[in-house]
Amino acid sequence: MTNGKKGKVGVQDIADILNISASTVSRALNDHPRISKDTKDKVLQVARRLGYFSGMPDFAAPERGEVIALMVPSLEYAFYREVIYGARDYLEKKDYDISIFDTRKSDKYVSGLFGKYKNFGISGIIHVVSDRTIPAGFYSGLIDDAMPVVSVFEPESETGISSVLPDMFNGVYQSVKYLQSVGVNRVALLLEHENCPVDHQIVSSFLSAYESVSGNTEDVSFFYTEMESKSSDRIVAEIIGRDERPEVIFVKNVTSSFEVISYLQREGIDVPGDMMVITIDTVSGTKQLSGNMSLLKIPAYEMGYKAAQVLMAQLANPKTDKKISVIPSNFILKGSAMRMG
Repeated sequence: MTNGKKGKVGVQDIADILNISASTVSRALNDHPRISKDTKDKVLQVARRLGYFSGMPDFAAPERGEVIALMVPSLEYAFYREVIYGARDYLEKKDYDISIFDTRKSDKYVSGLFGKYKNFGISGIIHVVSDRTIPAGFYSGLIDDAMPVVSVFEPESETGISSVLPDMFNGVYQSVKYLQSVGVNRVALLLEHENCPVDHQIVSSFLSAYESVSGNTEDVSFFYTEMESKSSDRIVAEIIGRDERPEVIFVKNVTSSFEVISYLQREGIDVPGDMMVITIDTVSGTKQLSGNMSLLKIPAYEMGYKAAQVLMAQLANPKTDKKISVIPSNFILKGSAMRMG
């Protein structure tokens, strides 16, 4: 595309295609509440088609002189959008702009952004970690530059920066205590990837909860969709075909949860009478949860809000000590898992 920027796609290119203003495109990409969902969806669709997120976006230039970069693994899932909403709501009160980067779960892309921030007036960075295996020293350049940075989740290696984490054990323990109270023991977890930070916490929390409640972890089994490369139907077929079939399936992502319920119903399996289904997701912005889906709630909005608070403390006082903030998860019981004990 010829736009006077050596082939780089910019906000104006997207605006020209959609016949809207560049400022509307910028607000849509920043998930501004006054921009309609339909416009946001169209802007994101064109942005992806043009490869807009392949470099540093034009909208990193702050309107008010201060901008925070928020790097998320995907704009597709409700969880990451809720992190954005939480951070945005806090930063707007502090009169900061927020620029959102879809890193597409690429550590290489994130490293590239870390190397470019000086050229774009970035005042601080919130990085949502998508893979526990990022190398030691991943943030060392930012630390050397005294750039304020906070991670949402953390890798298995030491980072040297402040982090905001979910306490998944809190919600998991609540759900396990309920399941035990109604005589449900065998549990299957349908997750995304074993190196995904929240999936790792979920597995560890279930094992700890069952060890605490019953002393038996053998009834807990784990299945991964491997970054969506495997069909959830095929995995659910494997789960229900086991000799000792699980009595409840915890499914990461509310959309996938409803797909699992549809599959079970096609197979003549009643939910929750024959098998319970509980989603692992976040509440706000997920319209399906107005129905009967039980929820192991990841506190995404609260984590984004807290990450912004911690970052602002660093900006106010660069000598602020490293801080680990933990936000509790919760279990919300609805019809998809409701039985009388």
